[in-house]
Amino acid sequence: MKIDKHTVILSAILVILFGMAVVFDTLLFAKQASELLKDDVIRFHVLANSDSAEDQQLKEEVRDAVMKYMEPFLDTADSVDESRRLLLKNIDAMQAVAENVVTSRDKNYDVRVEIAQVQFPTKKYGDIIFPAGVYEACRVLIGEASGANWWCVMFPPLCYVDASMGVLPLEGKEELEKNLTDAQYKIVAFQKEKPYKIRFKLLEWLEGVLN
Repeated sequence: MKIDKHTVILSAILVILFGMAVVFDTLLFAKQASELLKDDVIRFHVLANSDSAEDQQLKEEVRDAVMKYMEPFLDTADSVDESRRLLLKNIDAMQAVAENVVTSRDKNYDVRVEIAQVQFPTKKYGDIIFPAGVYEACRVLIGEASGANWWCVMFPPLCYVDASMGVLPLEGKEELEKNLTDAQYKIVAFQKEKPYKIRFKLLEWLEGVLN
């Protein structure tokens, strides 16, 4: 059977247009989801000087020291505003803690701690997912800050919950449900909502293609 070339071209155009629509819809969903979340979330972001094994190890030691210092303060916070206030109040102390770790490892890297608006890609935390977007973050920048980074969520307080098994423990999910609205929780705990799951799978695939 002879296939008309105009039919082939039209079919190809329709496939391309459909693909573009899927991409646009997926990116729009991610933007809307992050917009809904961002005012009630503070991320924690530690950037290593480089990707060398030594610098990556140093990043982890700095992370642990800063988290250990902040845990008793953040443990008392019951809102994103209170968490922000405590972080700002202790920003110099956090920098001193990080600098002490760096110095103890005989490194002369500059260290900077800041509260900033930061663009994040889609990130998983166990079986919880946070959509790509701009979020407020407490950042620790070590040296050139050009190495692989580490992140968690300071509020709601997920930094102190172990998600190493790939599933966020009940304690962490209870913190999320307590501090987020129903709509916000449905976004991050997307495995319970089929439409969210499909869209986030598309988003992960799209980000992989773009990267």
